Amino acid sequence: MPLHQVRQGKLVYYRFTLFAGFPELVHGIFTRQGGVSSPPYNSLNLSLTVGDQPERVLYHRQLVREALGVSELVSVGQVHGKKALIISTLPPRVATRESQGIDILITNVPGVALMVKQADCQAVLFYDPQRRVIANVHCGWRGNVQNVLGQTVRLLQENFGSRPQDLHVGISPSLGPGCAEFVNYRQELPQEFWSYQTRPDYFDLWRLSRDQLQAQGVRPELIQLAGLCSCCQAADFFSYRRDRHTGRNATVIALRSADE
Repeated sequence: MPLHQVRQGKLVYYRFTLFAGFPELVHGIFTRQGGVSSPPYNSLNLSLTVGDQPERVLYHRQLVREALGVSELVSVGQVHGKKALIISTLPPRVATRESQGIDILITNVPGVALMVKQADCQAVLFYDPQRRVIANVHCGWRGNVQNVLGQTVRLLQENFGSRPQDLHVGISPSLGPGCAEFVNYRQELPQEFWSYQTRPDYFDLWRLSRDQLQAQGVRPELIQLAGLCSCCQAADFFSYRRDRHTGRNATVIALRSADE
């Protein structure tokens, strides 16, 4: 099984088994369970920009920090692009400013947790155990069109000397091939994506992301796909495609600091 479920108090979250052998790494794919928000944000909404009460969202973020044992949580304004925030020398407290227009988060600073918010998009976690650097990437279909995953691999190479073959990558629960309908795909998706149709108008974005990673040199055995559809599993995941007005889940990754 690619995922291991964790229950911690009322929180329910998942971990990739791919990362289980790295004690220096902590991560969690949080479900919508365990929070205090009211419908349509029930219950563990982690976004400040969807209309939920801010004090509830901030409380939920504190629950996430406590669950993972981290003190700093980096959250940014995601825009379905491929710009990056690279945290390598800034003190953690400075790095937590909520920058806008960012979809790639990268750090080698222990104790800094990178959070991607999602409601059908993929959160794609990267870890290079040789260079001790992590990344968390917000990847929806627009991100696939821009090859945000390929951009992440290149940034890890250029800024940290990472080798693609060393990267361990986990693709979170997200919109599955049975629900990823694109009736205007000829205008929205490049022609090279059309072969990813599973039936008329439906596309396998999971396989697309995996193939984009492999094209950059990531080894197929080091790519782990959660295989859970956010749209199908309403009890566990928010889904914009299913509900429109809804909350956001979050996927978080961090390198442990010496005192955590």
